[in-house]
Amino acid sequence: MKKGIWVVLLSILTMPVFANVALDELHALLNKKQAQYELDSNREKRLDELREAYYFIFIYRSTCPHCHQFAPILKDFTAYFNIPVEAYSLDGESLEGFETNNLTPQLFQNLYVSGEYKPVVPALYLVNRPTNQAYAVLFGEAQPAQLAKRVDELLTHLEEQYHD
Repeated sequence: MKKGIWVVLLSILTMPVFANVALDELHALLNKKQAQYELDSNREKRLDELREAYYFIFIYRSTCPHCHQFAPILKDFTAYFNIPVEAYSLDGESLEGFETNNLTPQLFQNLYVSGEYKPVVPALYLVNRPTNQAYAVLFGEAQPAQLAKRVDELLTHLEEQYHD
């Protein structure tokens, strides 16, 4: 009988401990879900801003193997996120998937010389539509994850610089 009372008493005393652990786990899961929701919401706002306020300038040369490697990656990236691209050729020739524009001396001056960049291809710039300010995204080829990371880093930098 005493043994039975001790078992019941011990059960009653330990039950709140197990309940607290379960509640703590539930709170952790809910907090994680809320944080993920906020992250997803932020990502969507950032993508909307990217689509509405920016476009890419892609500079290439038709004989450049790195340009040929990077072009489909950029094409898929911009198609997936619905971001416009203006492509400019150094040699006047086209590159599959992009409409060809000749790189003008003025655009060359604005992008490369004013930014103190070496004239390397492929080159990718992000241009703010309202201000017409161009920001270098990358020079050379990149994999999709590298491109996404670089665009994200650049947008973070711009937000910190202009929205403080």
